[in-house]
Amino acid sequence: MRRTILIINVIFLVVIATTGDVAKAEHEDGIFPLKKTVTITNTLESKAQLKLHCRSKDDDLGVRHLGYNQSSRFKFRTDIFFRTLFYCSFEWRAGVPGGGKVHWDEVYNDWEMNCIACKYIVKPFGLCKFNSQTHQYDKCGFWKNEH
Repeated sequence: MRRTILIINVIFLVVIATTGDVAKAEHEDGIFPLKKTVTITNTLESKAQLKLHCRSKDDDLGVRHLGYNQSSRFKFRTDIFFRTLFYCSFEWRAGVPGGGKVHWDEVYNDWEMNCIACKYIVKPFGLCKFNSQTHQYDKCGFWKNEH
């Protein structure tokens, strides 16, 4: 019985420590890291408008339309069990390289990424992630549905 009460109290303290007002959460680490930020910038060479739709299991961030060199940004806190996964679909007009299809890729995955500010640029072949060591967008991959 005492053990059960102790476990419940510990869980309660963890929940209290990880919640709080947003302003405070952005400036203090607490038990869990700062809010994560994902920024996606349209750098399609054709200067085509990009239709972007990002979501997770719990959150649908809606459709956004980005002109050339425009960015979209969203912030979130990771799941207490480190299961956070955000993915996005990318679409632009047919007739330009890679256009006329719906592409998709993960933009945040707790098990694979350790960034607090995850920055990407969109290319016709896939996403390129910002490398904080080289200060370049040189971590590029192909669209998940194009293997």
